This record gives sequence, C-alpha cells and structure tokens, in this order.
Amino acid sequence: MEGELELPPGFRFHPTDDELVNHYLCRKCASLPISVPIIAEIDLYKFDPWQLPDMALYGEKEWYFFSPRDRKYPNGCRPNRAAGSGYWKATGADKPIGKPKTLGIKKALVFYSGKALTGVKTNWIMHEYRLANVDRSAGKNNNNLRLDDWVLCRIYNKKGSIEKHFPREEKSLSYPEMEDEKPDIRNMEQQHRSMSMKNDVIVQTDGSVSSSLEHLLSLEIAWQKEGESETKWNGLDFELDFIDDDGPFASQVEYQMGQLSPLQDMFMYLPPSF
Repeated sequence: MEGELELPPGFRFHPTDDELVNHYLCRKCASLPISVPIIAEIDLYKFDPWQLPDMALYGEKEWYFFSPRDRKYPNGCRPNRAAGSGYWKATGADKPIGKPKTLGIKKALVFYSGKALTGVKTNWIMHEYRLANVDRSAGKNNNNLRLDDWVLCRIYNKKGSIEKHFPREEKSLSYPEMEDEKPDIRNMEQQHRSMSMKNDVIVQTDGSVSSSLEHLLSLEIAWQKEGESETKWNGLDFELDFIDDDGPFASQVEYQMGQLSPLQDMFMYLPPSF
C-alpha cells in the first residue's frame, strides 16, 4: 500500500485532532480534493477491528478510515454501533475540536466482542471524528438510514498488537435420552440364590445356638420346679401352725412331723435336677 502512494522516505503520518478535522474531514464532506489520498474509504461497521489494518492505505500501529454512519432506528438520531462480530461502545465525554469555532466532535469508543450486555471488552480503541452543527434529523424520508455520509476514524490497539477476539460460543448441553431399562432376569436369579444362601447360613447359625438355649431353658425349668416344692413345704408348715398344741391330735402330729423331718433334711441335700 505504501509503495502505491509513493510516499517520501521517512514519512510519518501523525496528524493532530485539529489537522484531521480541518484538512481531511471537512474537505472530504465538502467533496474537495485531498493532497495525498492516505486515508481509505470503507464501511468500517461491517468488519471486526483486527481486519481493518489490512484494508488501510497506511499505518503501522494506528490506521485511519473514512466511513459512513447509519442510524440505529429510522426515526432516531442514534448511530448503529454494531460491527462485525461485536459492537463499539462509547466511553468518556465528547471532545469539541476547533477554536474559536467548534468544527468537529471527537468521540472515543471501545470494541466489545459478542452480543450486547454479554460482550467481552477488548483492547481495540476507535476515535471517531464527526462534523459539528449538522442537522441529522430523519426529515421526510423515513426510509433513509444514513446518519452521516462521512466520519473519520482512527483505529488502534492499546497493546500495540493485532489481537483477535471471537465471541464465546454458548455450548448447548445435550443430555442422553433415558431409555427404559428392562429387568435382567439372570441377575435377579443370581440375587435370589445369594439371598437363599445367606438365609441358609442364618438357619445354620441359629441351629448351632439352639443347643445352648435348650440347656438354659432346662435349667430355668428345674429351678422353677424346686421353687414350687419349697412353696408346698412352706404351705404345709403354715397349715400345721393352725393346729392347737393342746388339741387331741397334737401328739399324733408331733409324731408325724418327727417322721417327716429326716426326709425334709434329705431333700435339702439333694443336688438340683437339670
């Protein structure tokens, strides 16, 4: 590009804001010739900022363009800032250019990759210069979306490199369809067999313990029988206490008690029955 312009050696293009408005923007809008056609004419809002350096006629770290500007709504004066895969968002206050009379307005914008409200801020900056004191009302022709025929734009990256940013793709989560699983008869049979084996083991263990339980129960029954025999003897003693010692049967009772006392002593020394 620089070879086609036939620029002299050591040429550098670093115009000030006043020079850009007075010598380039005003002449372009008035259809006047520019001494050196160093600024390209493109529709800047159709491209991403990292695509613009290849379209510029000159520039190493900053690039200049003449671009038209459209309305966002047919009846409004707001510009359409959508561009490429994202949008340009204004930042800071507008700066008037020109003294004592304001000839242009400078606006700073930042490029966001993606959709509005969810876009990712990038390092791409644009300084947009537009003419001041221009009637931009929609007028009678409501179908005309053109807001400005020409604005002058300076594009650069804060890090001095050509960074590319692509919008994040929203990955749709796909869930596999849940199929109705049929019961596996083989597994059910195996589980049933394992459960039956466990029950057999439990029965066997219960059988091993049953002998000790029977032994304990026999001991308990034997002690109960012994207790019943003791209650009988105590009842007999209780009945004999009601017999009058002076009665006619006193001597006979004493004789019988004397005969029973050895037997009672014998039962006391017997071991308990199991």
